[in-house]
Amino acid sequence: MINTYVSNISQSVLQANSSQSVINNPYSSSSARPNESPSSIVTISPEAKLADIGSRYDVTNISQNELGGMVSELGDNDLISSTDSLYIMAPRSMNLDPEVKHDLLASTRKSLAFAKEQGTSAEDIKNRERVVDILEELQELFSKA
Repeated sequence: MINTYVSNISQSVLQANSSQSVINNPYSSSSARPNESPSSIVTISPEAKLADIGSRYDVTNISQNELGGMVSELGDNDLISSTDSLYIMAPRSMNLDPEVKHDLLASTRKSLAFAKEQGTSAEDIKNRERVVDILEELQELFSKA
């Protein structure tokens, strides 16, 4: 009985729509600008995206909540890999207050030094070094802003 009712609604909507005049969809391909060329399309370079993100986050004074936002933006813009994001977001403490700011760059450098001292795998060292490089670049961009 419910299916019949839904079917009747669908048919009446279709009949009502077919009797209305056709309105052009401004988003359809038929209304695309005819003289658009590849040179008229604006793209934002990865460097500009990184500069924008870097100008808003101080990795030497950042909370875990802010860090989550920064990592999301970096990942959404394909500026870091999922592995990078895991290494950046790794909690520094089990009892970390997500609003307390800390020096992420310094703690990441210390983590890298400790990993080297402990003889951690070459892959882990490489990933930690990459994260330090990313954070240093972000800090440089923040300092320029």
